[in-house]
Amino acid sequence: MTTTSSSPTDSRPSVVLLAGSLRRPSYTHGLCRALAESLDRAGLAATLFDMRDQALPLADAAWHRDPASHPDPVVRRMVAAVDGAAAIVLATPLYHNGPSGALKNTLDLLSIPQLAYKPVGLASHGGGRTTQAVDQMRIWVRGLLGHAIATQVCTDRRDFTEAAATDPATDGPHTDPQLADPLILQRVDRFAQEMVVMAQVMRVARQALI
Repeated sequence: MTTTSSSPTDSRPSVVLLAGSLRRPSYTHGLCRALAESLDRAGLAATLFDMRDQALPLADAAWHRDPASHPDPVVRRMVAAVDGAAAIVLATPLYHNGPSGALKNTLDLLSIPQLAYKPVGLASHGGGRTTQAVDQMRIWVRGLLGHAIATQVCTDRRDFTEAAATDPATDGPHTDPQLADPLILQRVDRFAQEMVVMAQVMRVARQALI
C-alpha cells in the first residue's frame, strides 16, 4: 500500500520514497515523512511506499528482466510507481553496520530500467548518524545506473521527538516519531532542493540515453 502527500491529479514530477523498516513506530518512517514533506514543498509530488502495510515477497530472479510482469500485485504497484517516478529516495535503519534486508529485497524486485539515470536520495537512521548504510547504498544505486545525489541524511534518536521512544507493545502511541532537530531539518531541505535540480538535469540525460 502506498501513501502519498499529493493528490491523484497532481501533475508535478513524482518522487517515490522506499523505507526499509518494518517497525511500528519507526524512526526511518519518521525520517521519510520529513523528507516527503520537504520534497513536496520543493516541487515534487512525494509518495511513500509503506511496505509495513502489505509485505513484499522475496525477490525471484525469474522476474528480474521484467519486474512489471511479477505475479504479486503489490510488487507490480511498487514497480509501476518507481518506473514512473522522476526521482527515488532510499531510506533504511542501520542493521549490522549496513542497510536492512527489507530494503535490499525491495531493490532486488526492481531492475535497471526503473532507476537508470534518475537521481536517488539516500537516508539512514541509527548508529550515531553513521554513514555506513548510505555508503553501501551508493554501490547498489550505481549497479542500477542510478545517480546518488551528494547530500545525504543520517539521523539518530536524539534528532526526533520524545514520542519516538514509545513502544506499541506498551499500549503507547503507534504514530511514527517526528524529526525535530533544526540542523537536520535544514539538511533535509537542502536534500530536497538538490533532488529537484537533479530530477530536471537527469530527465535530459535519461531522454538522451534511453
